[in-house]
Amino acid sequence: MKLVNVIVCCFLLFPALSKAETDGNELLEMMQHPKGRDASQPFIDDVWLKWNNGLFCIPEENIQDTTFAAVLEYLETHPEVLFRPRRYVIVQALRAGFPCSKD
Repeated sequence: MKLVNVIVCCFLLFPALSKAETDGNELLEMMQHPKGRDASQPFIDDVWLKWNNGLFCIPEENIQDTTFAAVLEYLETHPEVLFRPRRYVIVQALRAGFPCSKD
């Protein structure tokens, strides 16, 4: 009976384990799709809303356009980080594109 319980628990946990965050490859594919902006912009917005003026300093004008362009350019020019989690590559792209001044 204990073995059956363990097997059932494993089957119940497996779907939860397969729901990992997407990586940079998937984000890049999404962003390059003609309608990918609508799907990928919320991920970028989530990052800059949390960490702007801390990890990076994004100017206030056209913030969604500039962040989308910065992340897309970073992903296209840094294929070595595409295996990393989506949030990591977005943070790195925004840090590279919008460094805070050291005043």
